[in-house]
Amino acid sequence: MDRSESLFQKQRIKRFNFSVWTVLTGTLLARTSYFMAWPFLIVFLYEDYGASAIEVGTMLAVSAVVGAGTGLYSGYLSDKLGRKWVMVLGSWIASVSYTGIALASEVWQFYVLIMMTGLMRPMIEAPAKAVIGDNLSDLKDRELALNIRYFLLNLGGALGPLIGITLALSQPQNLFFVAGGTYVVYGFWLLLGIERKGTFTKPDPSQLPNFAATLNVIRKDNIFVKLMVANFIMMFVYAQVESSIPQVIVRSSITDAAQLIAGLVLVNTLTIIVFQFPMLKWLEHVPLFVRTRIGMILMAIAQIGFLFTPNDWPLGWGIACFILSLGEVIAFPTLNVQIDRMAPPHLRGSYFGAAALYSLGFAIAPLLGGVVIEMLSAYWLFVLCFILCLVMIWLYWLAEHTEDSVDREPITQS
Repeated sequence: MDRSESLFQKQRIKRFNFSVWTVLTGTLLARTSYFMAWPFLIVFLYEDYGASAIEVGTMLAVSAVVGAGTGLYSGYLSDKLGRKWVMVLGSWIASVSYTGIALASEVWQFYVLIMMTGLMRPMIEAPAKAVIGDNLSDLKDRELALNIRYFLLNLGGALGPLIGITLALSQPQNLFFVAGGTYVVYGFWLLLGIERKGTFTKPDPSQLPNFAATLNVIRKDNIFVKLMVANFIMMFVYAQVESSIPQVIVRSSITDAAQLIAGLVLVNTLTIIVFQFPMLKWLEHVPLFVRTRIGMILMAIAQIGFLFTPNDWPLGWGIACFILSLGEVIAFPTLNVQIDRMAPPHLRGSYFGAAALYSLGFAIAPLLGGVVIEMLSAYWLFVLCFILCLVMIWLYWLAEHTEDSVDREPITQS
């Protein structure tokens, strides 16, 4: 492939306009504040309010379901009304939610406020990714911007807890005041930075089908539907490293279980930060469908690693987690690039919103993973995840070889 088609060129960065930089810098700001506060939520719900594991799990599951369920409509609204006000409203809902969490004094209040955090997430996430597509006409420019955005998400995930630990030594609730204030700033930053006068043409609502018709268009997109099912499975498999694997380690005879769990989180974070762009450079000319399947194959190999690692061998857990994280580094950023390629320009927000449905895999992972561990064993959980990896690899192969009924650019290219 000609070097002019390489992702890694300075002129691509130079073509990022103010709207794109607003989304990218805002992503880092918002995600850092989110990860600064969110990890402490379970701690003070348990210690200060006596919430049970079932109550906390229900709160988080309801939040995830609300987010997945409202994602499609918020994406549709961003297509119909423009990205700015949907994102700004989402930011200010986030501000109210996090400030409310800091002030809440009853468990039922946390149910409402945590549900609101689920509502705001797709209002920001789906339109933000659509803004990148709106402002960059070149496919490779958009791919680079979406990869940078994914990197910044994870950088915020690494920086946030470090800041949180520093600030939350006595009153972790105060972190949620800081997060609430950050989202107010983010909202005003979006007001100033995207859909600016002279650079933005407001969408013509008459050109957009109504919500029911939009749903029908997406439902009939056979390739997109297959990918969403596969991505749902992928989220379920990946989420086990955050939910079920810590349970397996804690239940084992290993000493310093907490240190091992923290070490796996560190391995995951560092792998993403260090390897994302080298892997992207290595695979940039590999077709997107093949690239995603490579990531899925690594996830399957990781399940074999988890399956046969003795409970008391930390290095084995670390190696398996590293392989899983490499799979994430390859597959996860590619998901957004594929959706960007697949979405008709006038339905870009709706497609990214519909993609929020695969996050339900994260929502059911702790519950179903816990049931398998409790009723069977960790061995059968990893067997299940390995089989599911094979299913999602097959679904991606099937999608790649499905005749495309939608009028759009070829989506099997690199």
